[in-house]
Amino acid sequence: MKRVLFVSALTAGIVAITTGAAYASQYIAYEGRGFTGRSVVIDACGPSNIPYHGSYKWYGDGQSGRMYNQPNAQGLMHFKLASDRNAEQRTPVGWQSIFIEC
Repeated sequence: MKRVLFVSALTAGIVAITTGAAYASQYIAYEGRGFTGRSVVIDACGPSNIPYHGSYKWYGDGQSGRMYNQPNAQGLMHFKLASDRNAEQRTPVGWQSIFIEC
C-alpha cells in the first residue's frame, strides 16, 4: 500500500514539473507578412536576436519580453510585450532582438 502511494506521489511530482516547464512565453518571428514564410520560435530566457522581421506572434505565458531595435538587447528598450497577454503584428517590425525576463 505504501509503495503505491509513493509511486503516485512521484508521478504527480514529475507531471507538475513537466507541466511547469511546458508553459513559457514565446515570440514567433516570421519571414513574411501575415505570418508567412520561414519562422523561428524564441522562448529562451535572456537576450536573443530575431532573424526574421516580416511579422510576429507573441504568446505571453508568465514572462514579459523587452524589445530592442539593436542586436543583443543593446541600447534602450523600445517596447515591452506583456507577460499575461498575447500580441501579434501582420506587417514588418524593426525589432532586432528580444530579452525574455525569467
